[in-house]
Amino acid sequence: MKSGGRRAGTVLLEFALVVPLFLLICLAGIDFARVFASAMAINGANRVGLEYAAQNPGTSAIPGIVAGDANLAGLQATAEQVCTCSAGGAWVACNTSCSGKMTYTQVTTTLPFKTAAAWPGVPDKLTLSISGFIRVQ
Repeated sequence: MKSGGRRAGTVLLEFALVVPLFLLICLAGIDFARVFASAMAINGANRVGLEYAAQNPGTSAIPGIVAGDANLAGLQATAEQVCTCSAGGAWVACNTSCSGKMTYTQVTTTLPFKTAAAWPGVPDKLTLSISGFIRVQ
């Protein structure tokens, strides 16, 4: 009868040690999945902004289009036109006169992110950001 009591005590001790570790691993997986899902969402929203820029000249409506597509609280998008005088050349002001000038729209999307738990050595607040260019002229 004594050996049965010892076995039950051992099982209880193992359970008490394993469950917190298992919950910690699950919480880390959930945080990683949330960061990954948020990064995919802003990537898709940025792509929508670039596709809109390819079809519509001007940049004023792009931030609203991007924010409406992602539907994420705190998402911010900016759009600006940048120019270059040659493929792969340095950026110049778009009012610069040069031959072969190419105009691009740059869309930058950012989203603040807070982890579900504070992890040692990992910041609990970070900003996810993505930027893309598309040639419009």
